[in-house]
Amino acid sequence: MSIVVRGLCKSFGSLRAVDNVSFEIPFGGIIGLIGPNGAGKSTILRILTTFLAPTSGEAQIGGFDCGAEPQLVRKQLGYLPESPPAHADARVEEYLAFRARLKGIARADRALEIDRCLAACQLTAVRRRFIGRLSQGFRRRVGLADALLGSPRVLILDEPTIGLDPLQVRHTRELLAGIANECTVLLSTHLLAEAEGLCQRVLVLMQGRLVSDIRMDELQAGTGFEIELAGPQGECQQMLQALPHITSVEHVDSDGKWHTFAVSGGDTHSREQAAHESIRRGWGLRELRGISGTLEDHFVRLAVRVRKEAA
Repeated sequence: MSIVVRGLCKSFGSLRAVDNVSFEIPFGGIIGLIGPNGAGKSTILRILTTFLAPTSGEAQIGGFDCGAEPQLVRKQLGYLPESPPAHADARVEEYLAFRARLKGIARADRALEIDRCLAACQLTAVRRRFIGRLSQGFRRRVGLADALLGSPRVLILDEPTIGLDPLQVRHTRELLAGIANECTVLLSTHLLAEAEGLCQRVLVLMQGRLVSDIRMDELQAGTGFEIELAGPQGECQQMLQALPHITSVEHVDSDGKWHTFAVSGGDTHSREQAAHESIRRGWGLRELRGISGTLEDHFVRLAVRVRKEAA
């Protein structure tokens, strides 16, 4: 696995910013991390990139623990924070040369690697310009070029297209789509259309909790569903996982005896089979709803449910 997160929690005083989040991401592809402001997205990214220590739980990149082995983790990844810390008084190519040295790129390879990243981010024409004199969009692309140095196995990007003009946004999306087979890309974004168009899988955070982990092809096909059952949690999950063609079953939440599961995969008969099997076993069935449509539809449904639970 490229990224493994298990039972991750992060508190700032009495504020629980990340609340028992778990997910696994294999190598390759683009995975979106979305949610409203304050959902915990940037906190998770900062833990994965070793800038924050978790309160509890664990996070791994490429098999290395983000807390115990930060230097080994950093060798696996490229990181674009929401506000890249580029040096305003350095020229673009000077800054990338400095970053290449810090990343341990061999002297003989640095010039070619810098040229590659400049070209990939459409920065060749401004390579001799001072970073402080560039527009916000160009400075953002300098940060992305920095993240690409050394061809990392994992790219973690916090709002990669913020501040870019429409043509720059389109180019950045094409760039990320082109390298998705060579590395794992985890990106945080507020733009649902961007996540829907770029990502094969989307993780949704709300109030510090992971409330959905869904594949975009299954969302668009309309075969996934959520079900609320009153039965032993483990047995309910095992029953759902045993249904034909189901790819994953996620325990979303519990409310007393009721347990909510998000079921991915399946076919047009999967919901009927789940309902029939639940009734046969004598479990209560409170709600069964399809997961389909656009990512915005799915996001709004989740937000409404979370608000109801918090009320």
